[in-house]
Amino acid sequence: MKRVLLCLAMLLGAAPAWAQRIDVDERRSAPVAHRYLHGILGDARFELSLPDAWNGKLLIGTRGFSGTELSSGAFKTVGLQKGYAFAMSDEGWNRVQIVDNPEDSYFESRRRIVQMTGAVKQLVQRHYGKPAARVYATGGSNGGHHSKWVVEDFPALYDGAVSGYGFNSNLEQWGDVAHTVRNYDVVAPRINDIIAKRAASPGWNPATEPLTPPLTAAQLTALLNIYNIPARIGAVTWNNGRVPGSEFMWPGNRAALVGYLRDSMPRFDRTYDPNGDGVLSEDELKNWNPDESPVQIQNDLRKLDLHGRLQRPIIIAHGSYDVTVAPGESVGYLRLVESQLGVVGARNVLAVYFIPGMGHGGAPFNAWLNVAFDALDAWVDWHQSRGTAGSEPPFNLGGYTRE
Repeated sequence: MKRVLLCLAMLLGAAPAWAQRIDVDERRSAPVAHRYLHGILGDARFELSLPDAWNGKLLIGTRGFSGTELSSGAFKTVGLQKGYAFAMSDEGWNRVQIVDNPEDSYFESRRRIVQMTGAVKQLVQRHYGKPAARVYATGGSNGGHHSKWVVEDFPALYDGAVSGYGFNSNLEQWGDVAHTVRNYDVVAPRINDIIAKRAASPGWNPATEPLTPPLTAAQLTALLNIYNIPARIGAVTWNNGRVPGSEFMWPGNRAALVGYLRDSMPRFDRTYDPNGDGVLSEDELKNWNPDESPVQIQNDLRKLDLHGRLQRPIIIAHGSYDVTVAPGESVGYLRLVESQLGVVGARNVLAVYFIPGMGHGGAPFNAWLNVAFDALDAWVDWHQSRGTAGSEPPFNLGGYTRE
């Protein structure tokens, strides 16, 4: 324990406020034999797992919106089974508590992930006696955004990423959640009929094939609004609509979508309070539209916008029926990278796969990670050897087709 505390103090000597404490240092046996550390850098908690059978590389996990440093799931399990050292931070904020902690911010994640990466790289070197040969980022949902974010902005620190079902912009993501909820509530009285029709006729076009009895004009408009949600970053546009066929998932996801808005709206838009009573009702939450927010709020939300200027490879998988983060986000990211690098250039650093019928993560994605980490490592081999070793991502990876 003293050795670890001294190590942290030494490696963070330039910023002593970071070095607080290691509160756990122990041996663990699952999923493989490893040394486990847990501690704090600044106000961010982190964990680090150091497998006995180390493959010489480091995975940096990036947490979900509702997660903590312990919410590593299959990213950690699969990574450790493959011999990676694995670290994850809570990034200095908590979804529920951030409203009451003005010193915390969503943008803080960027700094905290980078700080932790520098710290754990040195801890890894001290533990194994040599540095990690490669450092990869990985995460899903909010972490899917963050893994792309840090690889874009810190190509000297990260060699690539495996990213799952992440968004591209805070403004677009959470504005689209509100849009989806308010339109869903209009069609909710007929949702069972809509689900049944889609199941019976997967190609059903509600605009030309009325239900019996037909949807009202307002219901038809709302349904089409759910399928078509324009999104953009700069001049790059895409559709964040929920995909036809995913309707059976809408009822079960409504409460979670409202929960995101309820917990975070005072931080998304501190000016938003339509009736001025200091309390946001559910109707007010779902009627929020960030495009109507003050410019300073929009600018703040867009601090997390991705830019697509990739220099290191990223492999993405996204569920085709995701209701929380629309699969269009991954289409949008591909377009964003193409806008910066061209179609050929984008294909050289970005591979996107969709998992049919999957929602917001799940068992198919977790199983896919087994081949995704290997594919990323082979792709980095290919890049570093200028094509004489390794390989590019295959057309079919884990049973799913590359876009």
